[in-house]
Amino acid sequence: MYQEKILIGTDTTSGIAPQILDAIAEASHIKTLPYGNDIITEECKNVVKNIFEKSDLEIIPMVSGTASNSLALSSFLRSYGSVICHSDAHINKDEGGAPEFFSGGGKLLTISNSLGRIKTQDFQKKIDEINFKRKSSSLISGVSITQLAENGTLYTLDEIDAISEICKKNNLYLHMDGARFSNALVSQELISPAEATWKVGVDCLSLGATKNGAMAAELIIFFNKTLASEAQSLIKQTGHLISKTRFVSAQLNAWFKDDLWLELAKFANKNALYLRNQLSQFNDFKILYPTQGNEVFIKMTDLSYQNILKLNIIPNLWNKIDKDHLVVRFVTSFETTSSQIDEIINRLKTYFN
Repeated sequence: MYQEKILIGTDTTSGIAPQILDAIAEASHIKTLPYGNDIITEECKNVVKNIFEKSDLEIIPMVSGTASNSLALSSFLRSYGSVICHSDAHINKDEGGAPEFFSGGGKLLTISNSLGRIKTQDFQKKIDEINFKRKSSSLISGVSITQLAENGTLYTLDEIDAISEICKKNNLYLHMDGARFSNALVSQELISPAEATWKVGVDCLSLGATKNGAMAAELIIFFNKTLASEAQSLIKQTGHLISKTRFVSAQLNAWFKDDLWLELAKFANKNALYLRNQLSQFNDFKILYPTQGNEVFIKMTDLSYQNILKLNIIPNLWNKIDKDHLVVRFVTSFETTSSQIDEIINRLKTYFN
């Protein structure tokens, strides 16, 4: 029996990048104003403006991805309204009704398909269905897409732009859940953060750093200032006005400095591809989707999964297909090394051909 557990099911089991730890310690020696009125948060705002090439954007530092998504959505989602998202979206499946709670009862209307991403034709069809029953349907406020999508694949710029065009024609806002935005960005060479967001019509981005080297740091970036004003009025009410915001902003400043956020993501992505290639040698495993970030999804039998656990390899049980088959997720992080992956493969070889 292998004694050491290998946690390979989520990137949130990773530690903190040393540069970010140092930044937190350094911020402790700076005496400044609270509640986001500090010099470190002001620096963060200027850094983000430069990276995203937009001088009039607004930011709200957060410590939770769920809160970041929910507050961003609440800037345009009302109690009598609705937001369209994919049925597998984190806001729909994994946030405990937080978007509905933050918005005072707003609805999430879902689109389902095996792609894991919203197709433009499905999006337009959903809008048409709701408009046809306008008197008895909730008012659509916008749409939320996830980049990377829940199955580890990414929206192309053309796909986002097409969704944005539908939004513009129907006066809808476009929110992006960017928990793994950095992983998506580095997998698309020569694409800038601006080109991946507001230049293709994204109104607000919930940018995640916690999965990619930070301790607890997320950032809502509002490219639409009207939405920023709405969110600012809700942040205290929802319990997310952080008194010592400087410690969150310090993490983000260190994360952005010298493109650390991109380098960490590149490292995770590279090892996800290595892991995928190594796992493909086992006939018991069927790899389901392209690996376009740091996640690998595998279909296997329940017996195979139980044998993996016996090897003290702990992936994430993603979902059950039927009583005998399920989908398991493997996730690499900025700390995952090729030698750790080799150890996983060596253990698997004791059970699998």
